[in-house]
Amino acid sequence: MAKKCAHIDQTGAVTPRTDGCEECLLTGDEWVHLRLCLSCGHVGCCDDSDSKHATEHFHSTGHPIIESLEPGEGWHWCYVDEILIPSEVDVADAPTQESWTVMPDLFQSPSSSTTDRTLVARQPLPLVGDTSVNGRSSGMFKSICMRVRRCNKKNLEPTIELAVEIAREGREGRRIGTLFTFGDADGVLARSRPLILDPLAGHREQSREIRDPNLRGTIKELAQLDGAFVISDQGIVVSACRYLDAMASEIVLPYGMASRHLAGASISQVTDAVAIVVSESSMVRVFDDGKLVAEIIPELWLMDRYNVQLSTPYQEERVGDLAVLTAKG
Repeated sequence: MAKKCAHIDQTGAVTPRTDGCEECLLTGDEWVHLRLCLSCGHVGCCDDSDSKHATEHFHSTGHPIIESLEPGEGWHWCYVDEILIPSEVDVADAPTQESWTVMPDLFQSPSSSTTDRTLVARQPLPLVGDTSVNGRSSGMFKSICMRVRRCNKKNLEPTIELAVEIAREGREGRRIGTLFTFGDADGVLARSRPLILDPLAGHREQSREIRDPNLRGTIKELAQLDGAFVISDQGIVVSACRYLDAMASEIVLPYGMASRHLAGASISQVTDAVAIVVSESSMVRVFDDGKLVAEIIPELWLMDRYNVQLSTPYQEERVGDLAVLTAKG
């Protein structure tokens, strides 16, 4: 039986007391997303923000439920029961569900009675670059950004999205694997070497930005070659087709993960980089500090035959027919 929120009756119709995060407005700080306390009307910044004033408000007052103030969203979150309650619009558009944990699941569950997988249409990925009320990114991989040490969300999210696109699409009718490192580019370059002449060497920086559509198409072609892509914090692809020399002896990976995962886990331990590995089984895995911190399942029908490698506890978030599993703690 789905878990229910026991505090929904403590909410009422409230009016936001401010047009932005109350505390951030006083200090001049920025926020990422806004949350409304449904007990008193306090407006606080979300846990993606540096100050996390919405959660701080809960800890100081005990007011249990907040509502998202982001455009197009209306879900509620109960801090006490740790349940996300979808908006009325979400419920109208979704299959019957009593509640969601972590994020709304607006799409068909893989455990559905539907057995003909040809009937399950692929959902498009949400657009990277959607912005919140103060102009900052509000992409679909914020749970991963909250988990890793190094996160320039503006550039990390499109890197992960590109990895997911490669996992979903493959190239020329076949599945391919590849590896991205994000952040600490100098450290990664110092612990790697070129496998071939770098195909991106000599190109101007503006044409090597991870958000550039032309570059993303080029990377999808180059992903068929061996080696890693090295991406800086600023979202610049500084090198391609790199062999990662770093091998940390204490790295322990779940059974079935091969050399590409070992290389990604190792480089993430000996540098400050995050490693994003695309496997030929269509999975995307994220490593930070030598540990597997997230797995992305690009097609929900894969969940029927996939064993989660993350150690518990982990949280699950679904966006379209994509599932993001993120380690807690």
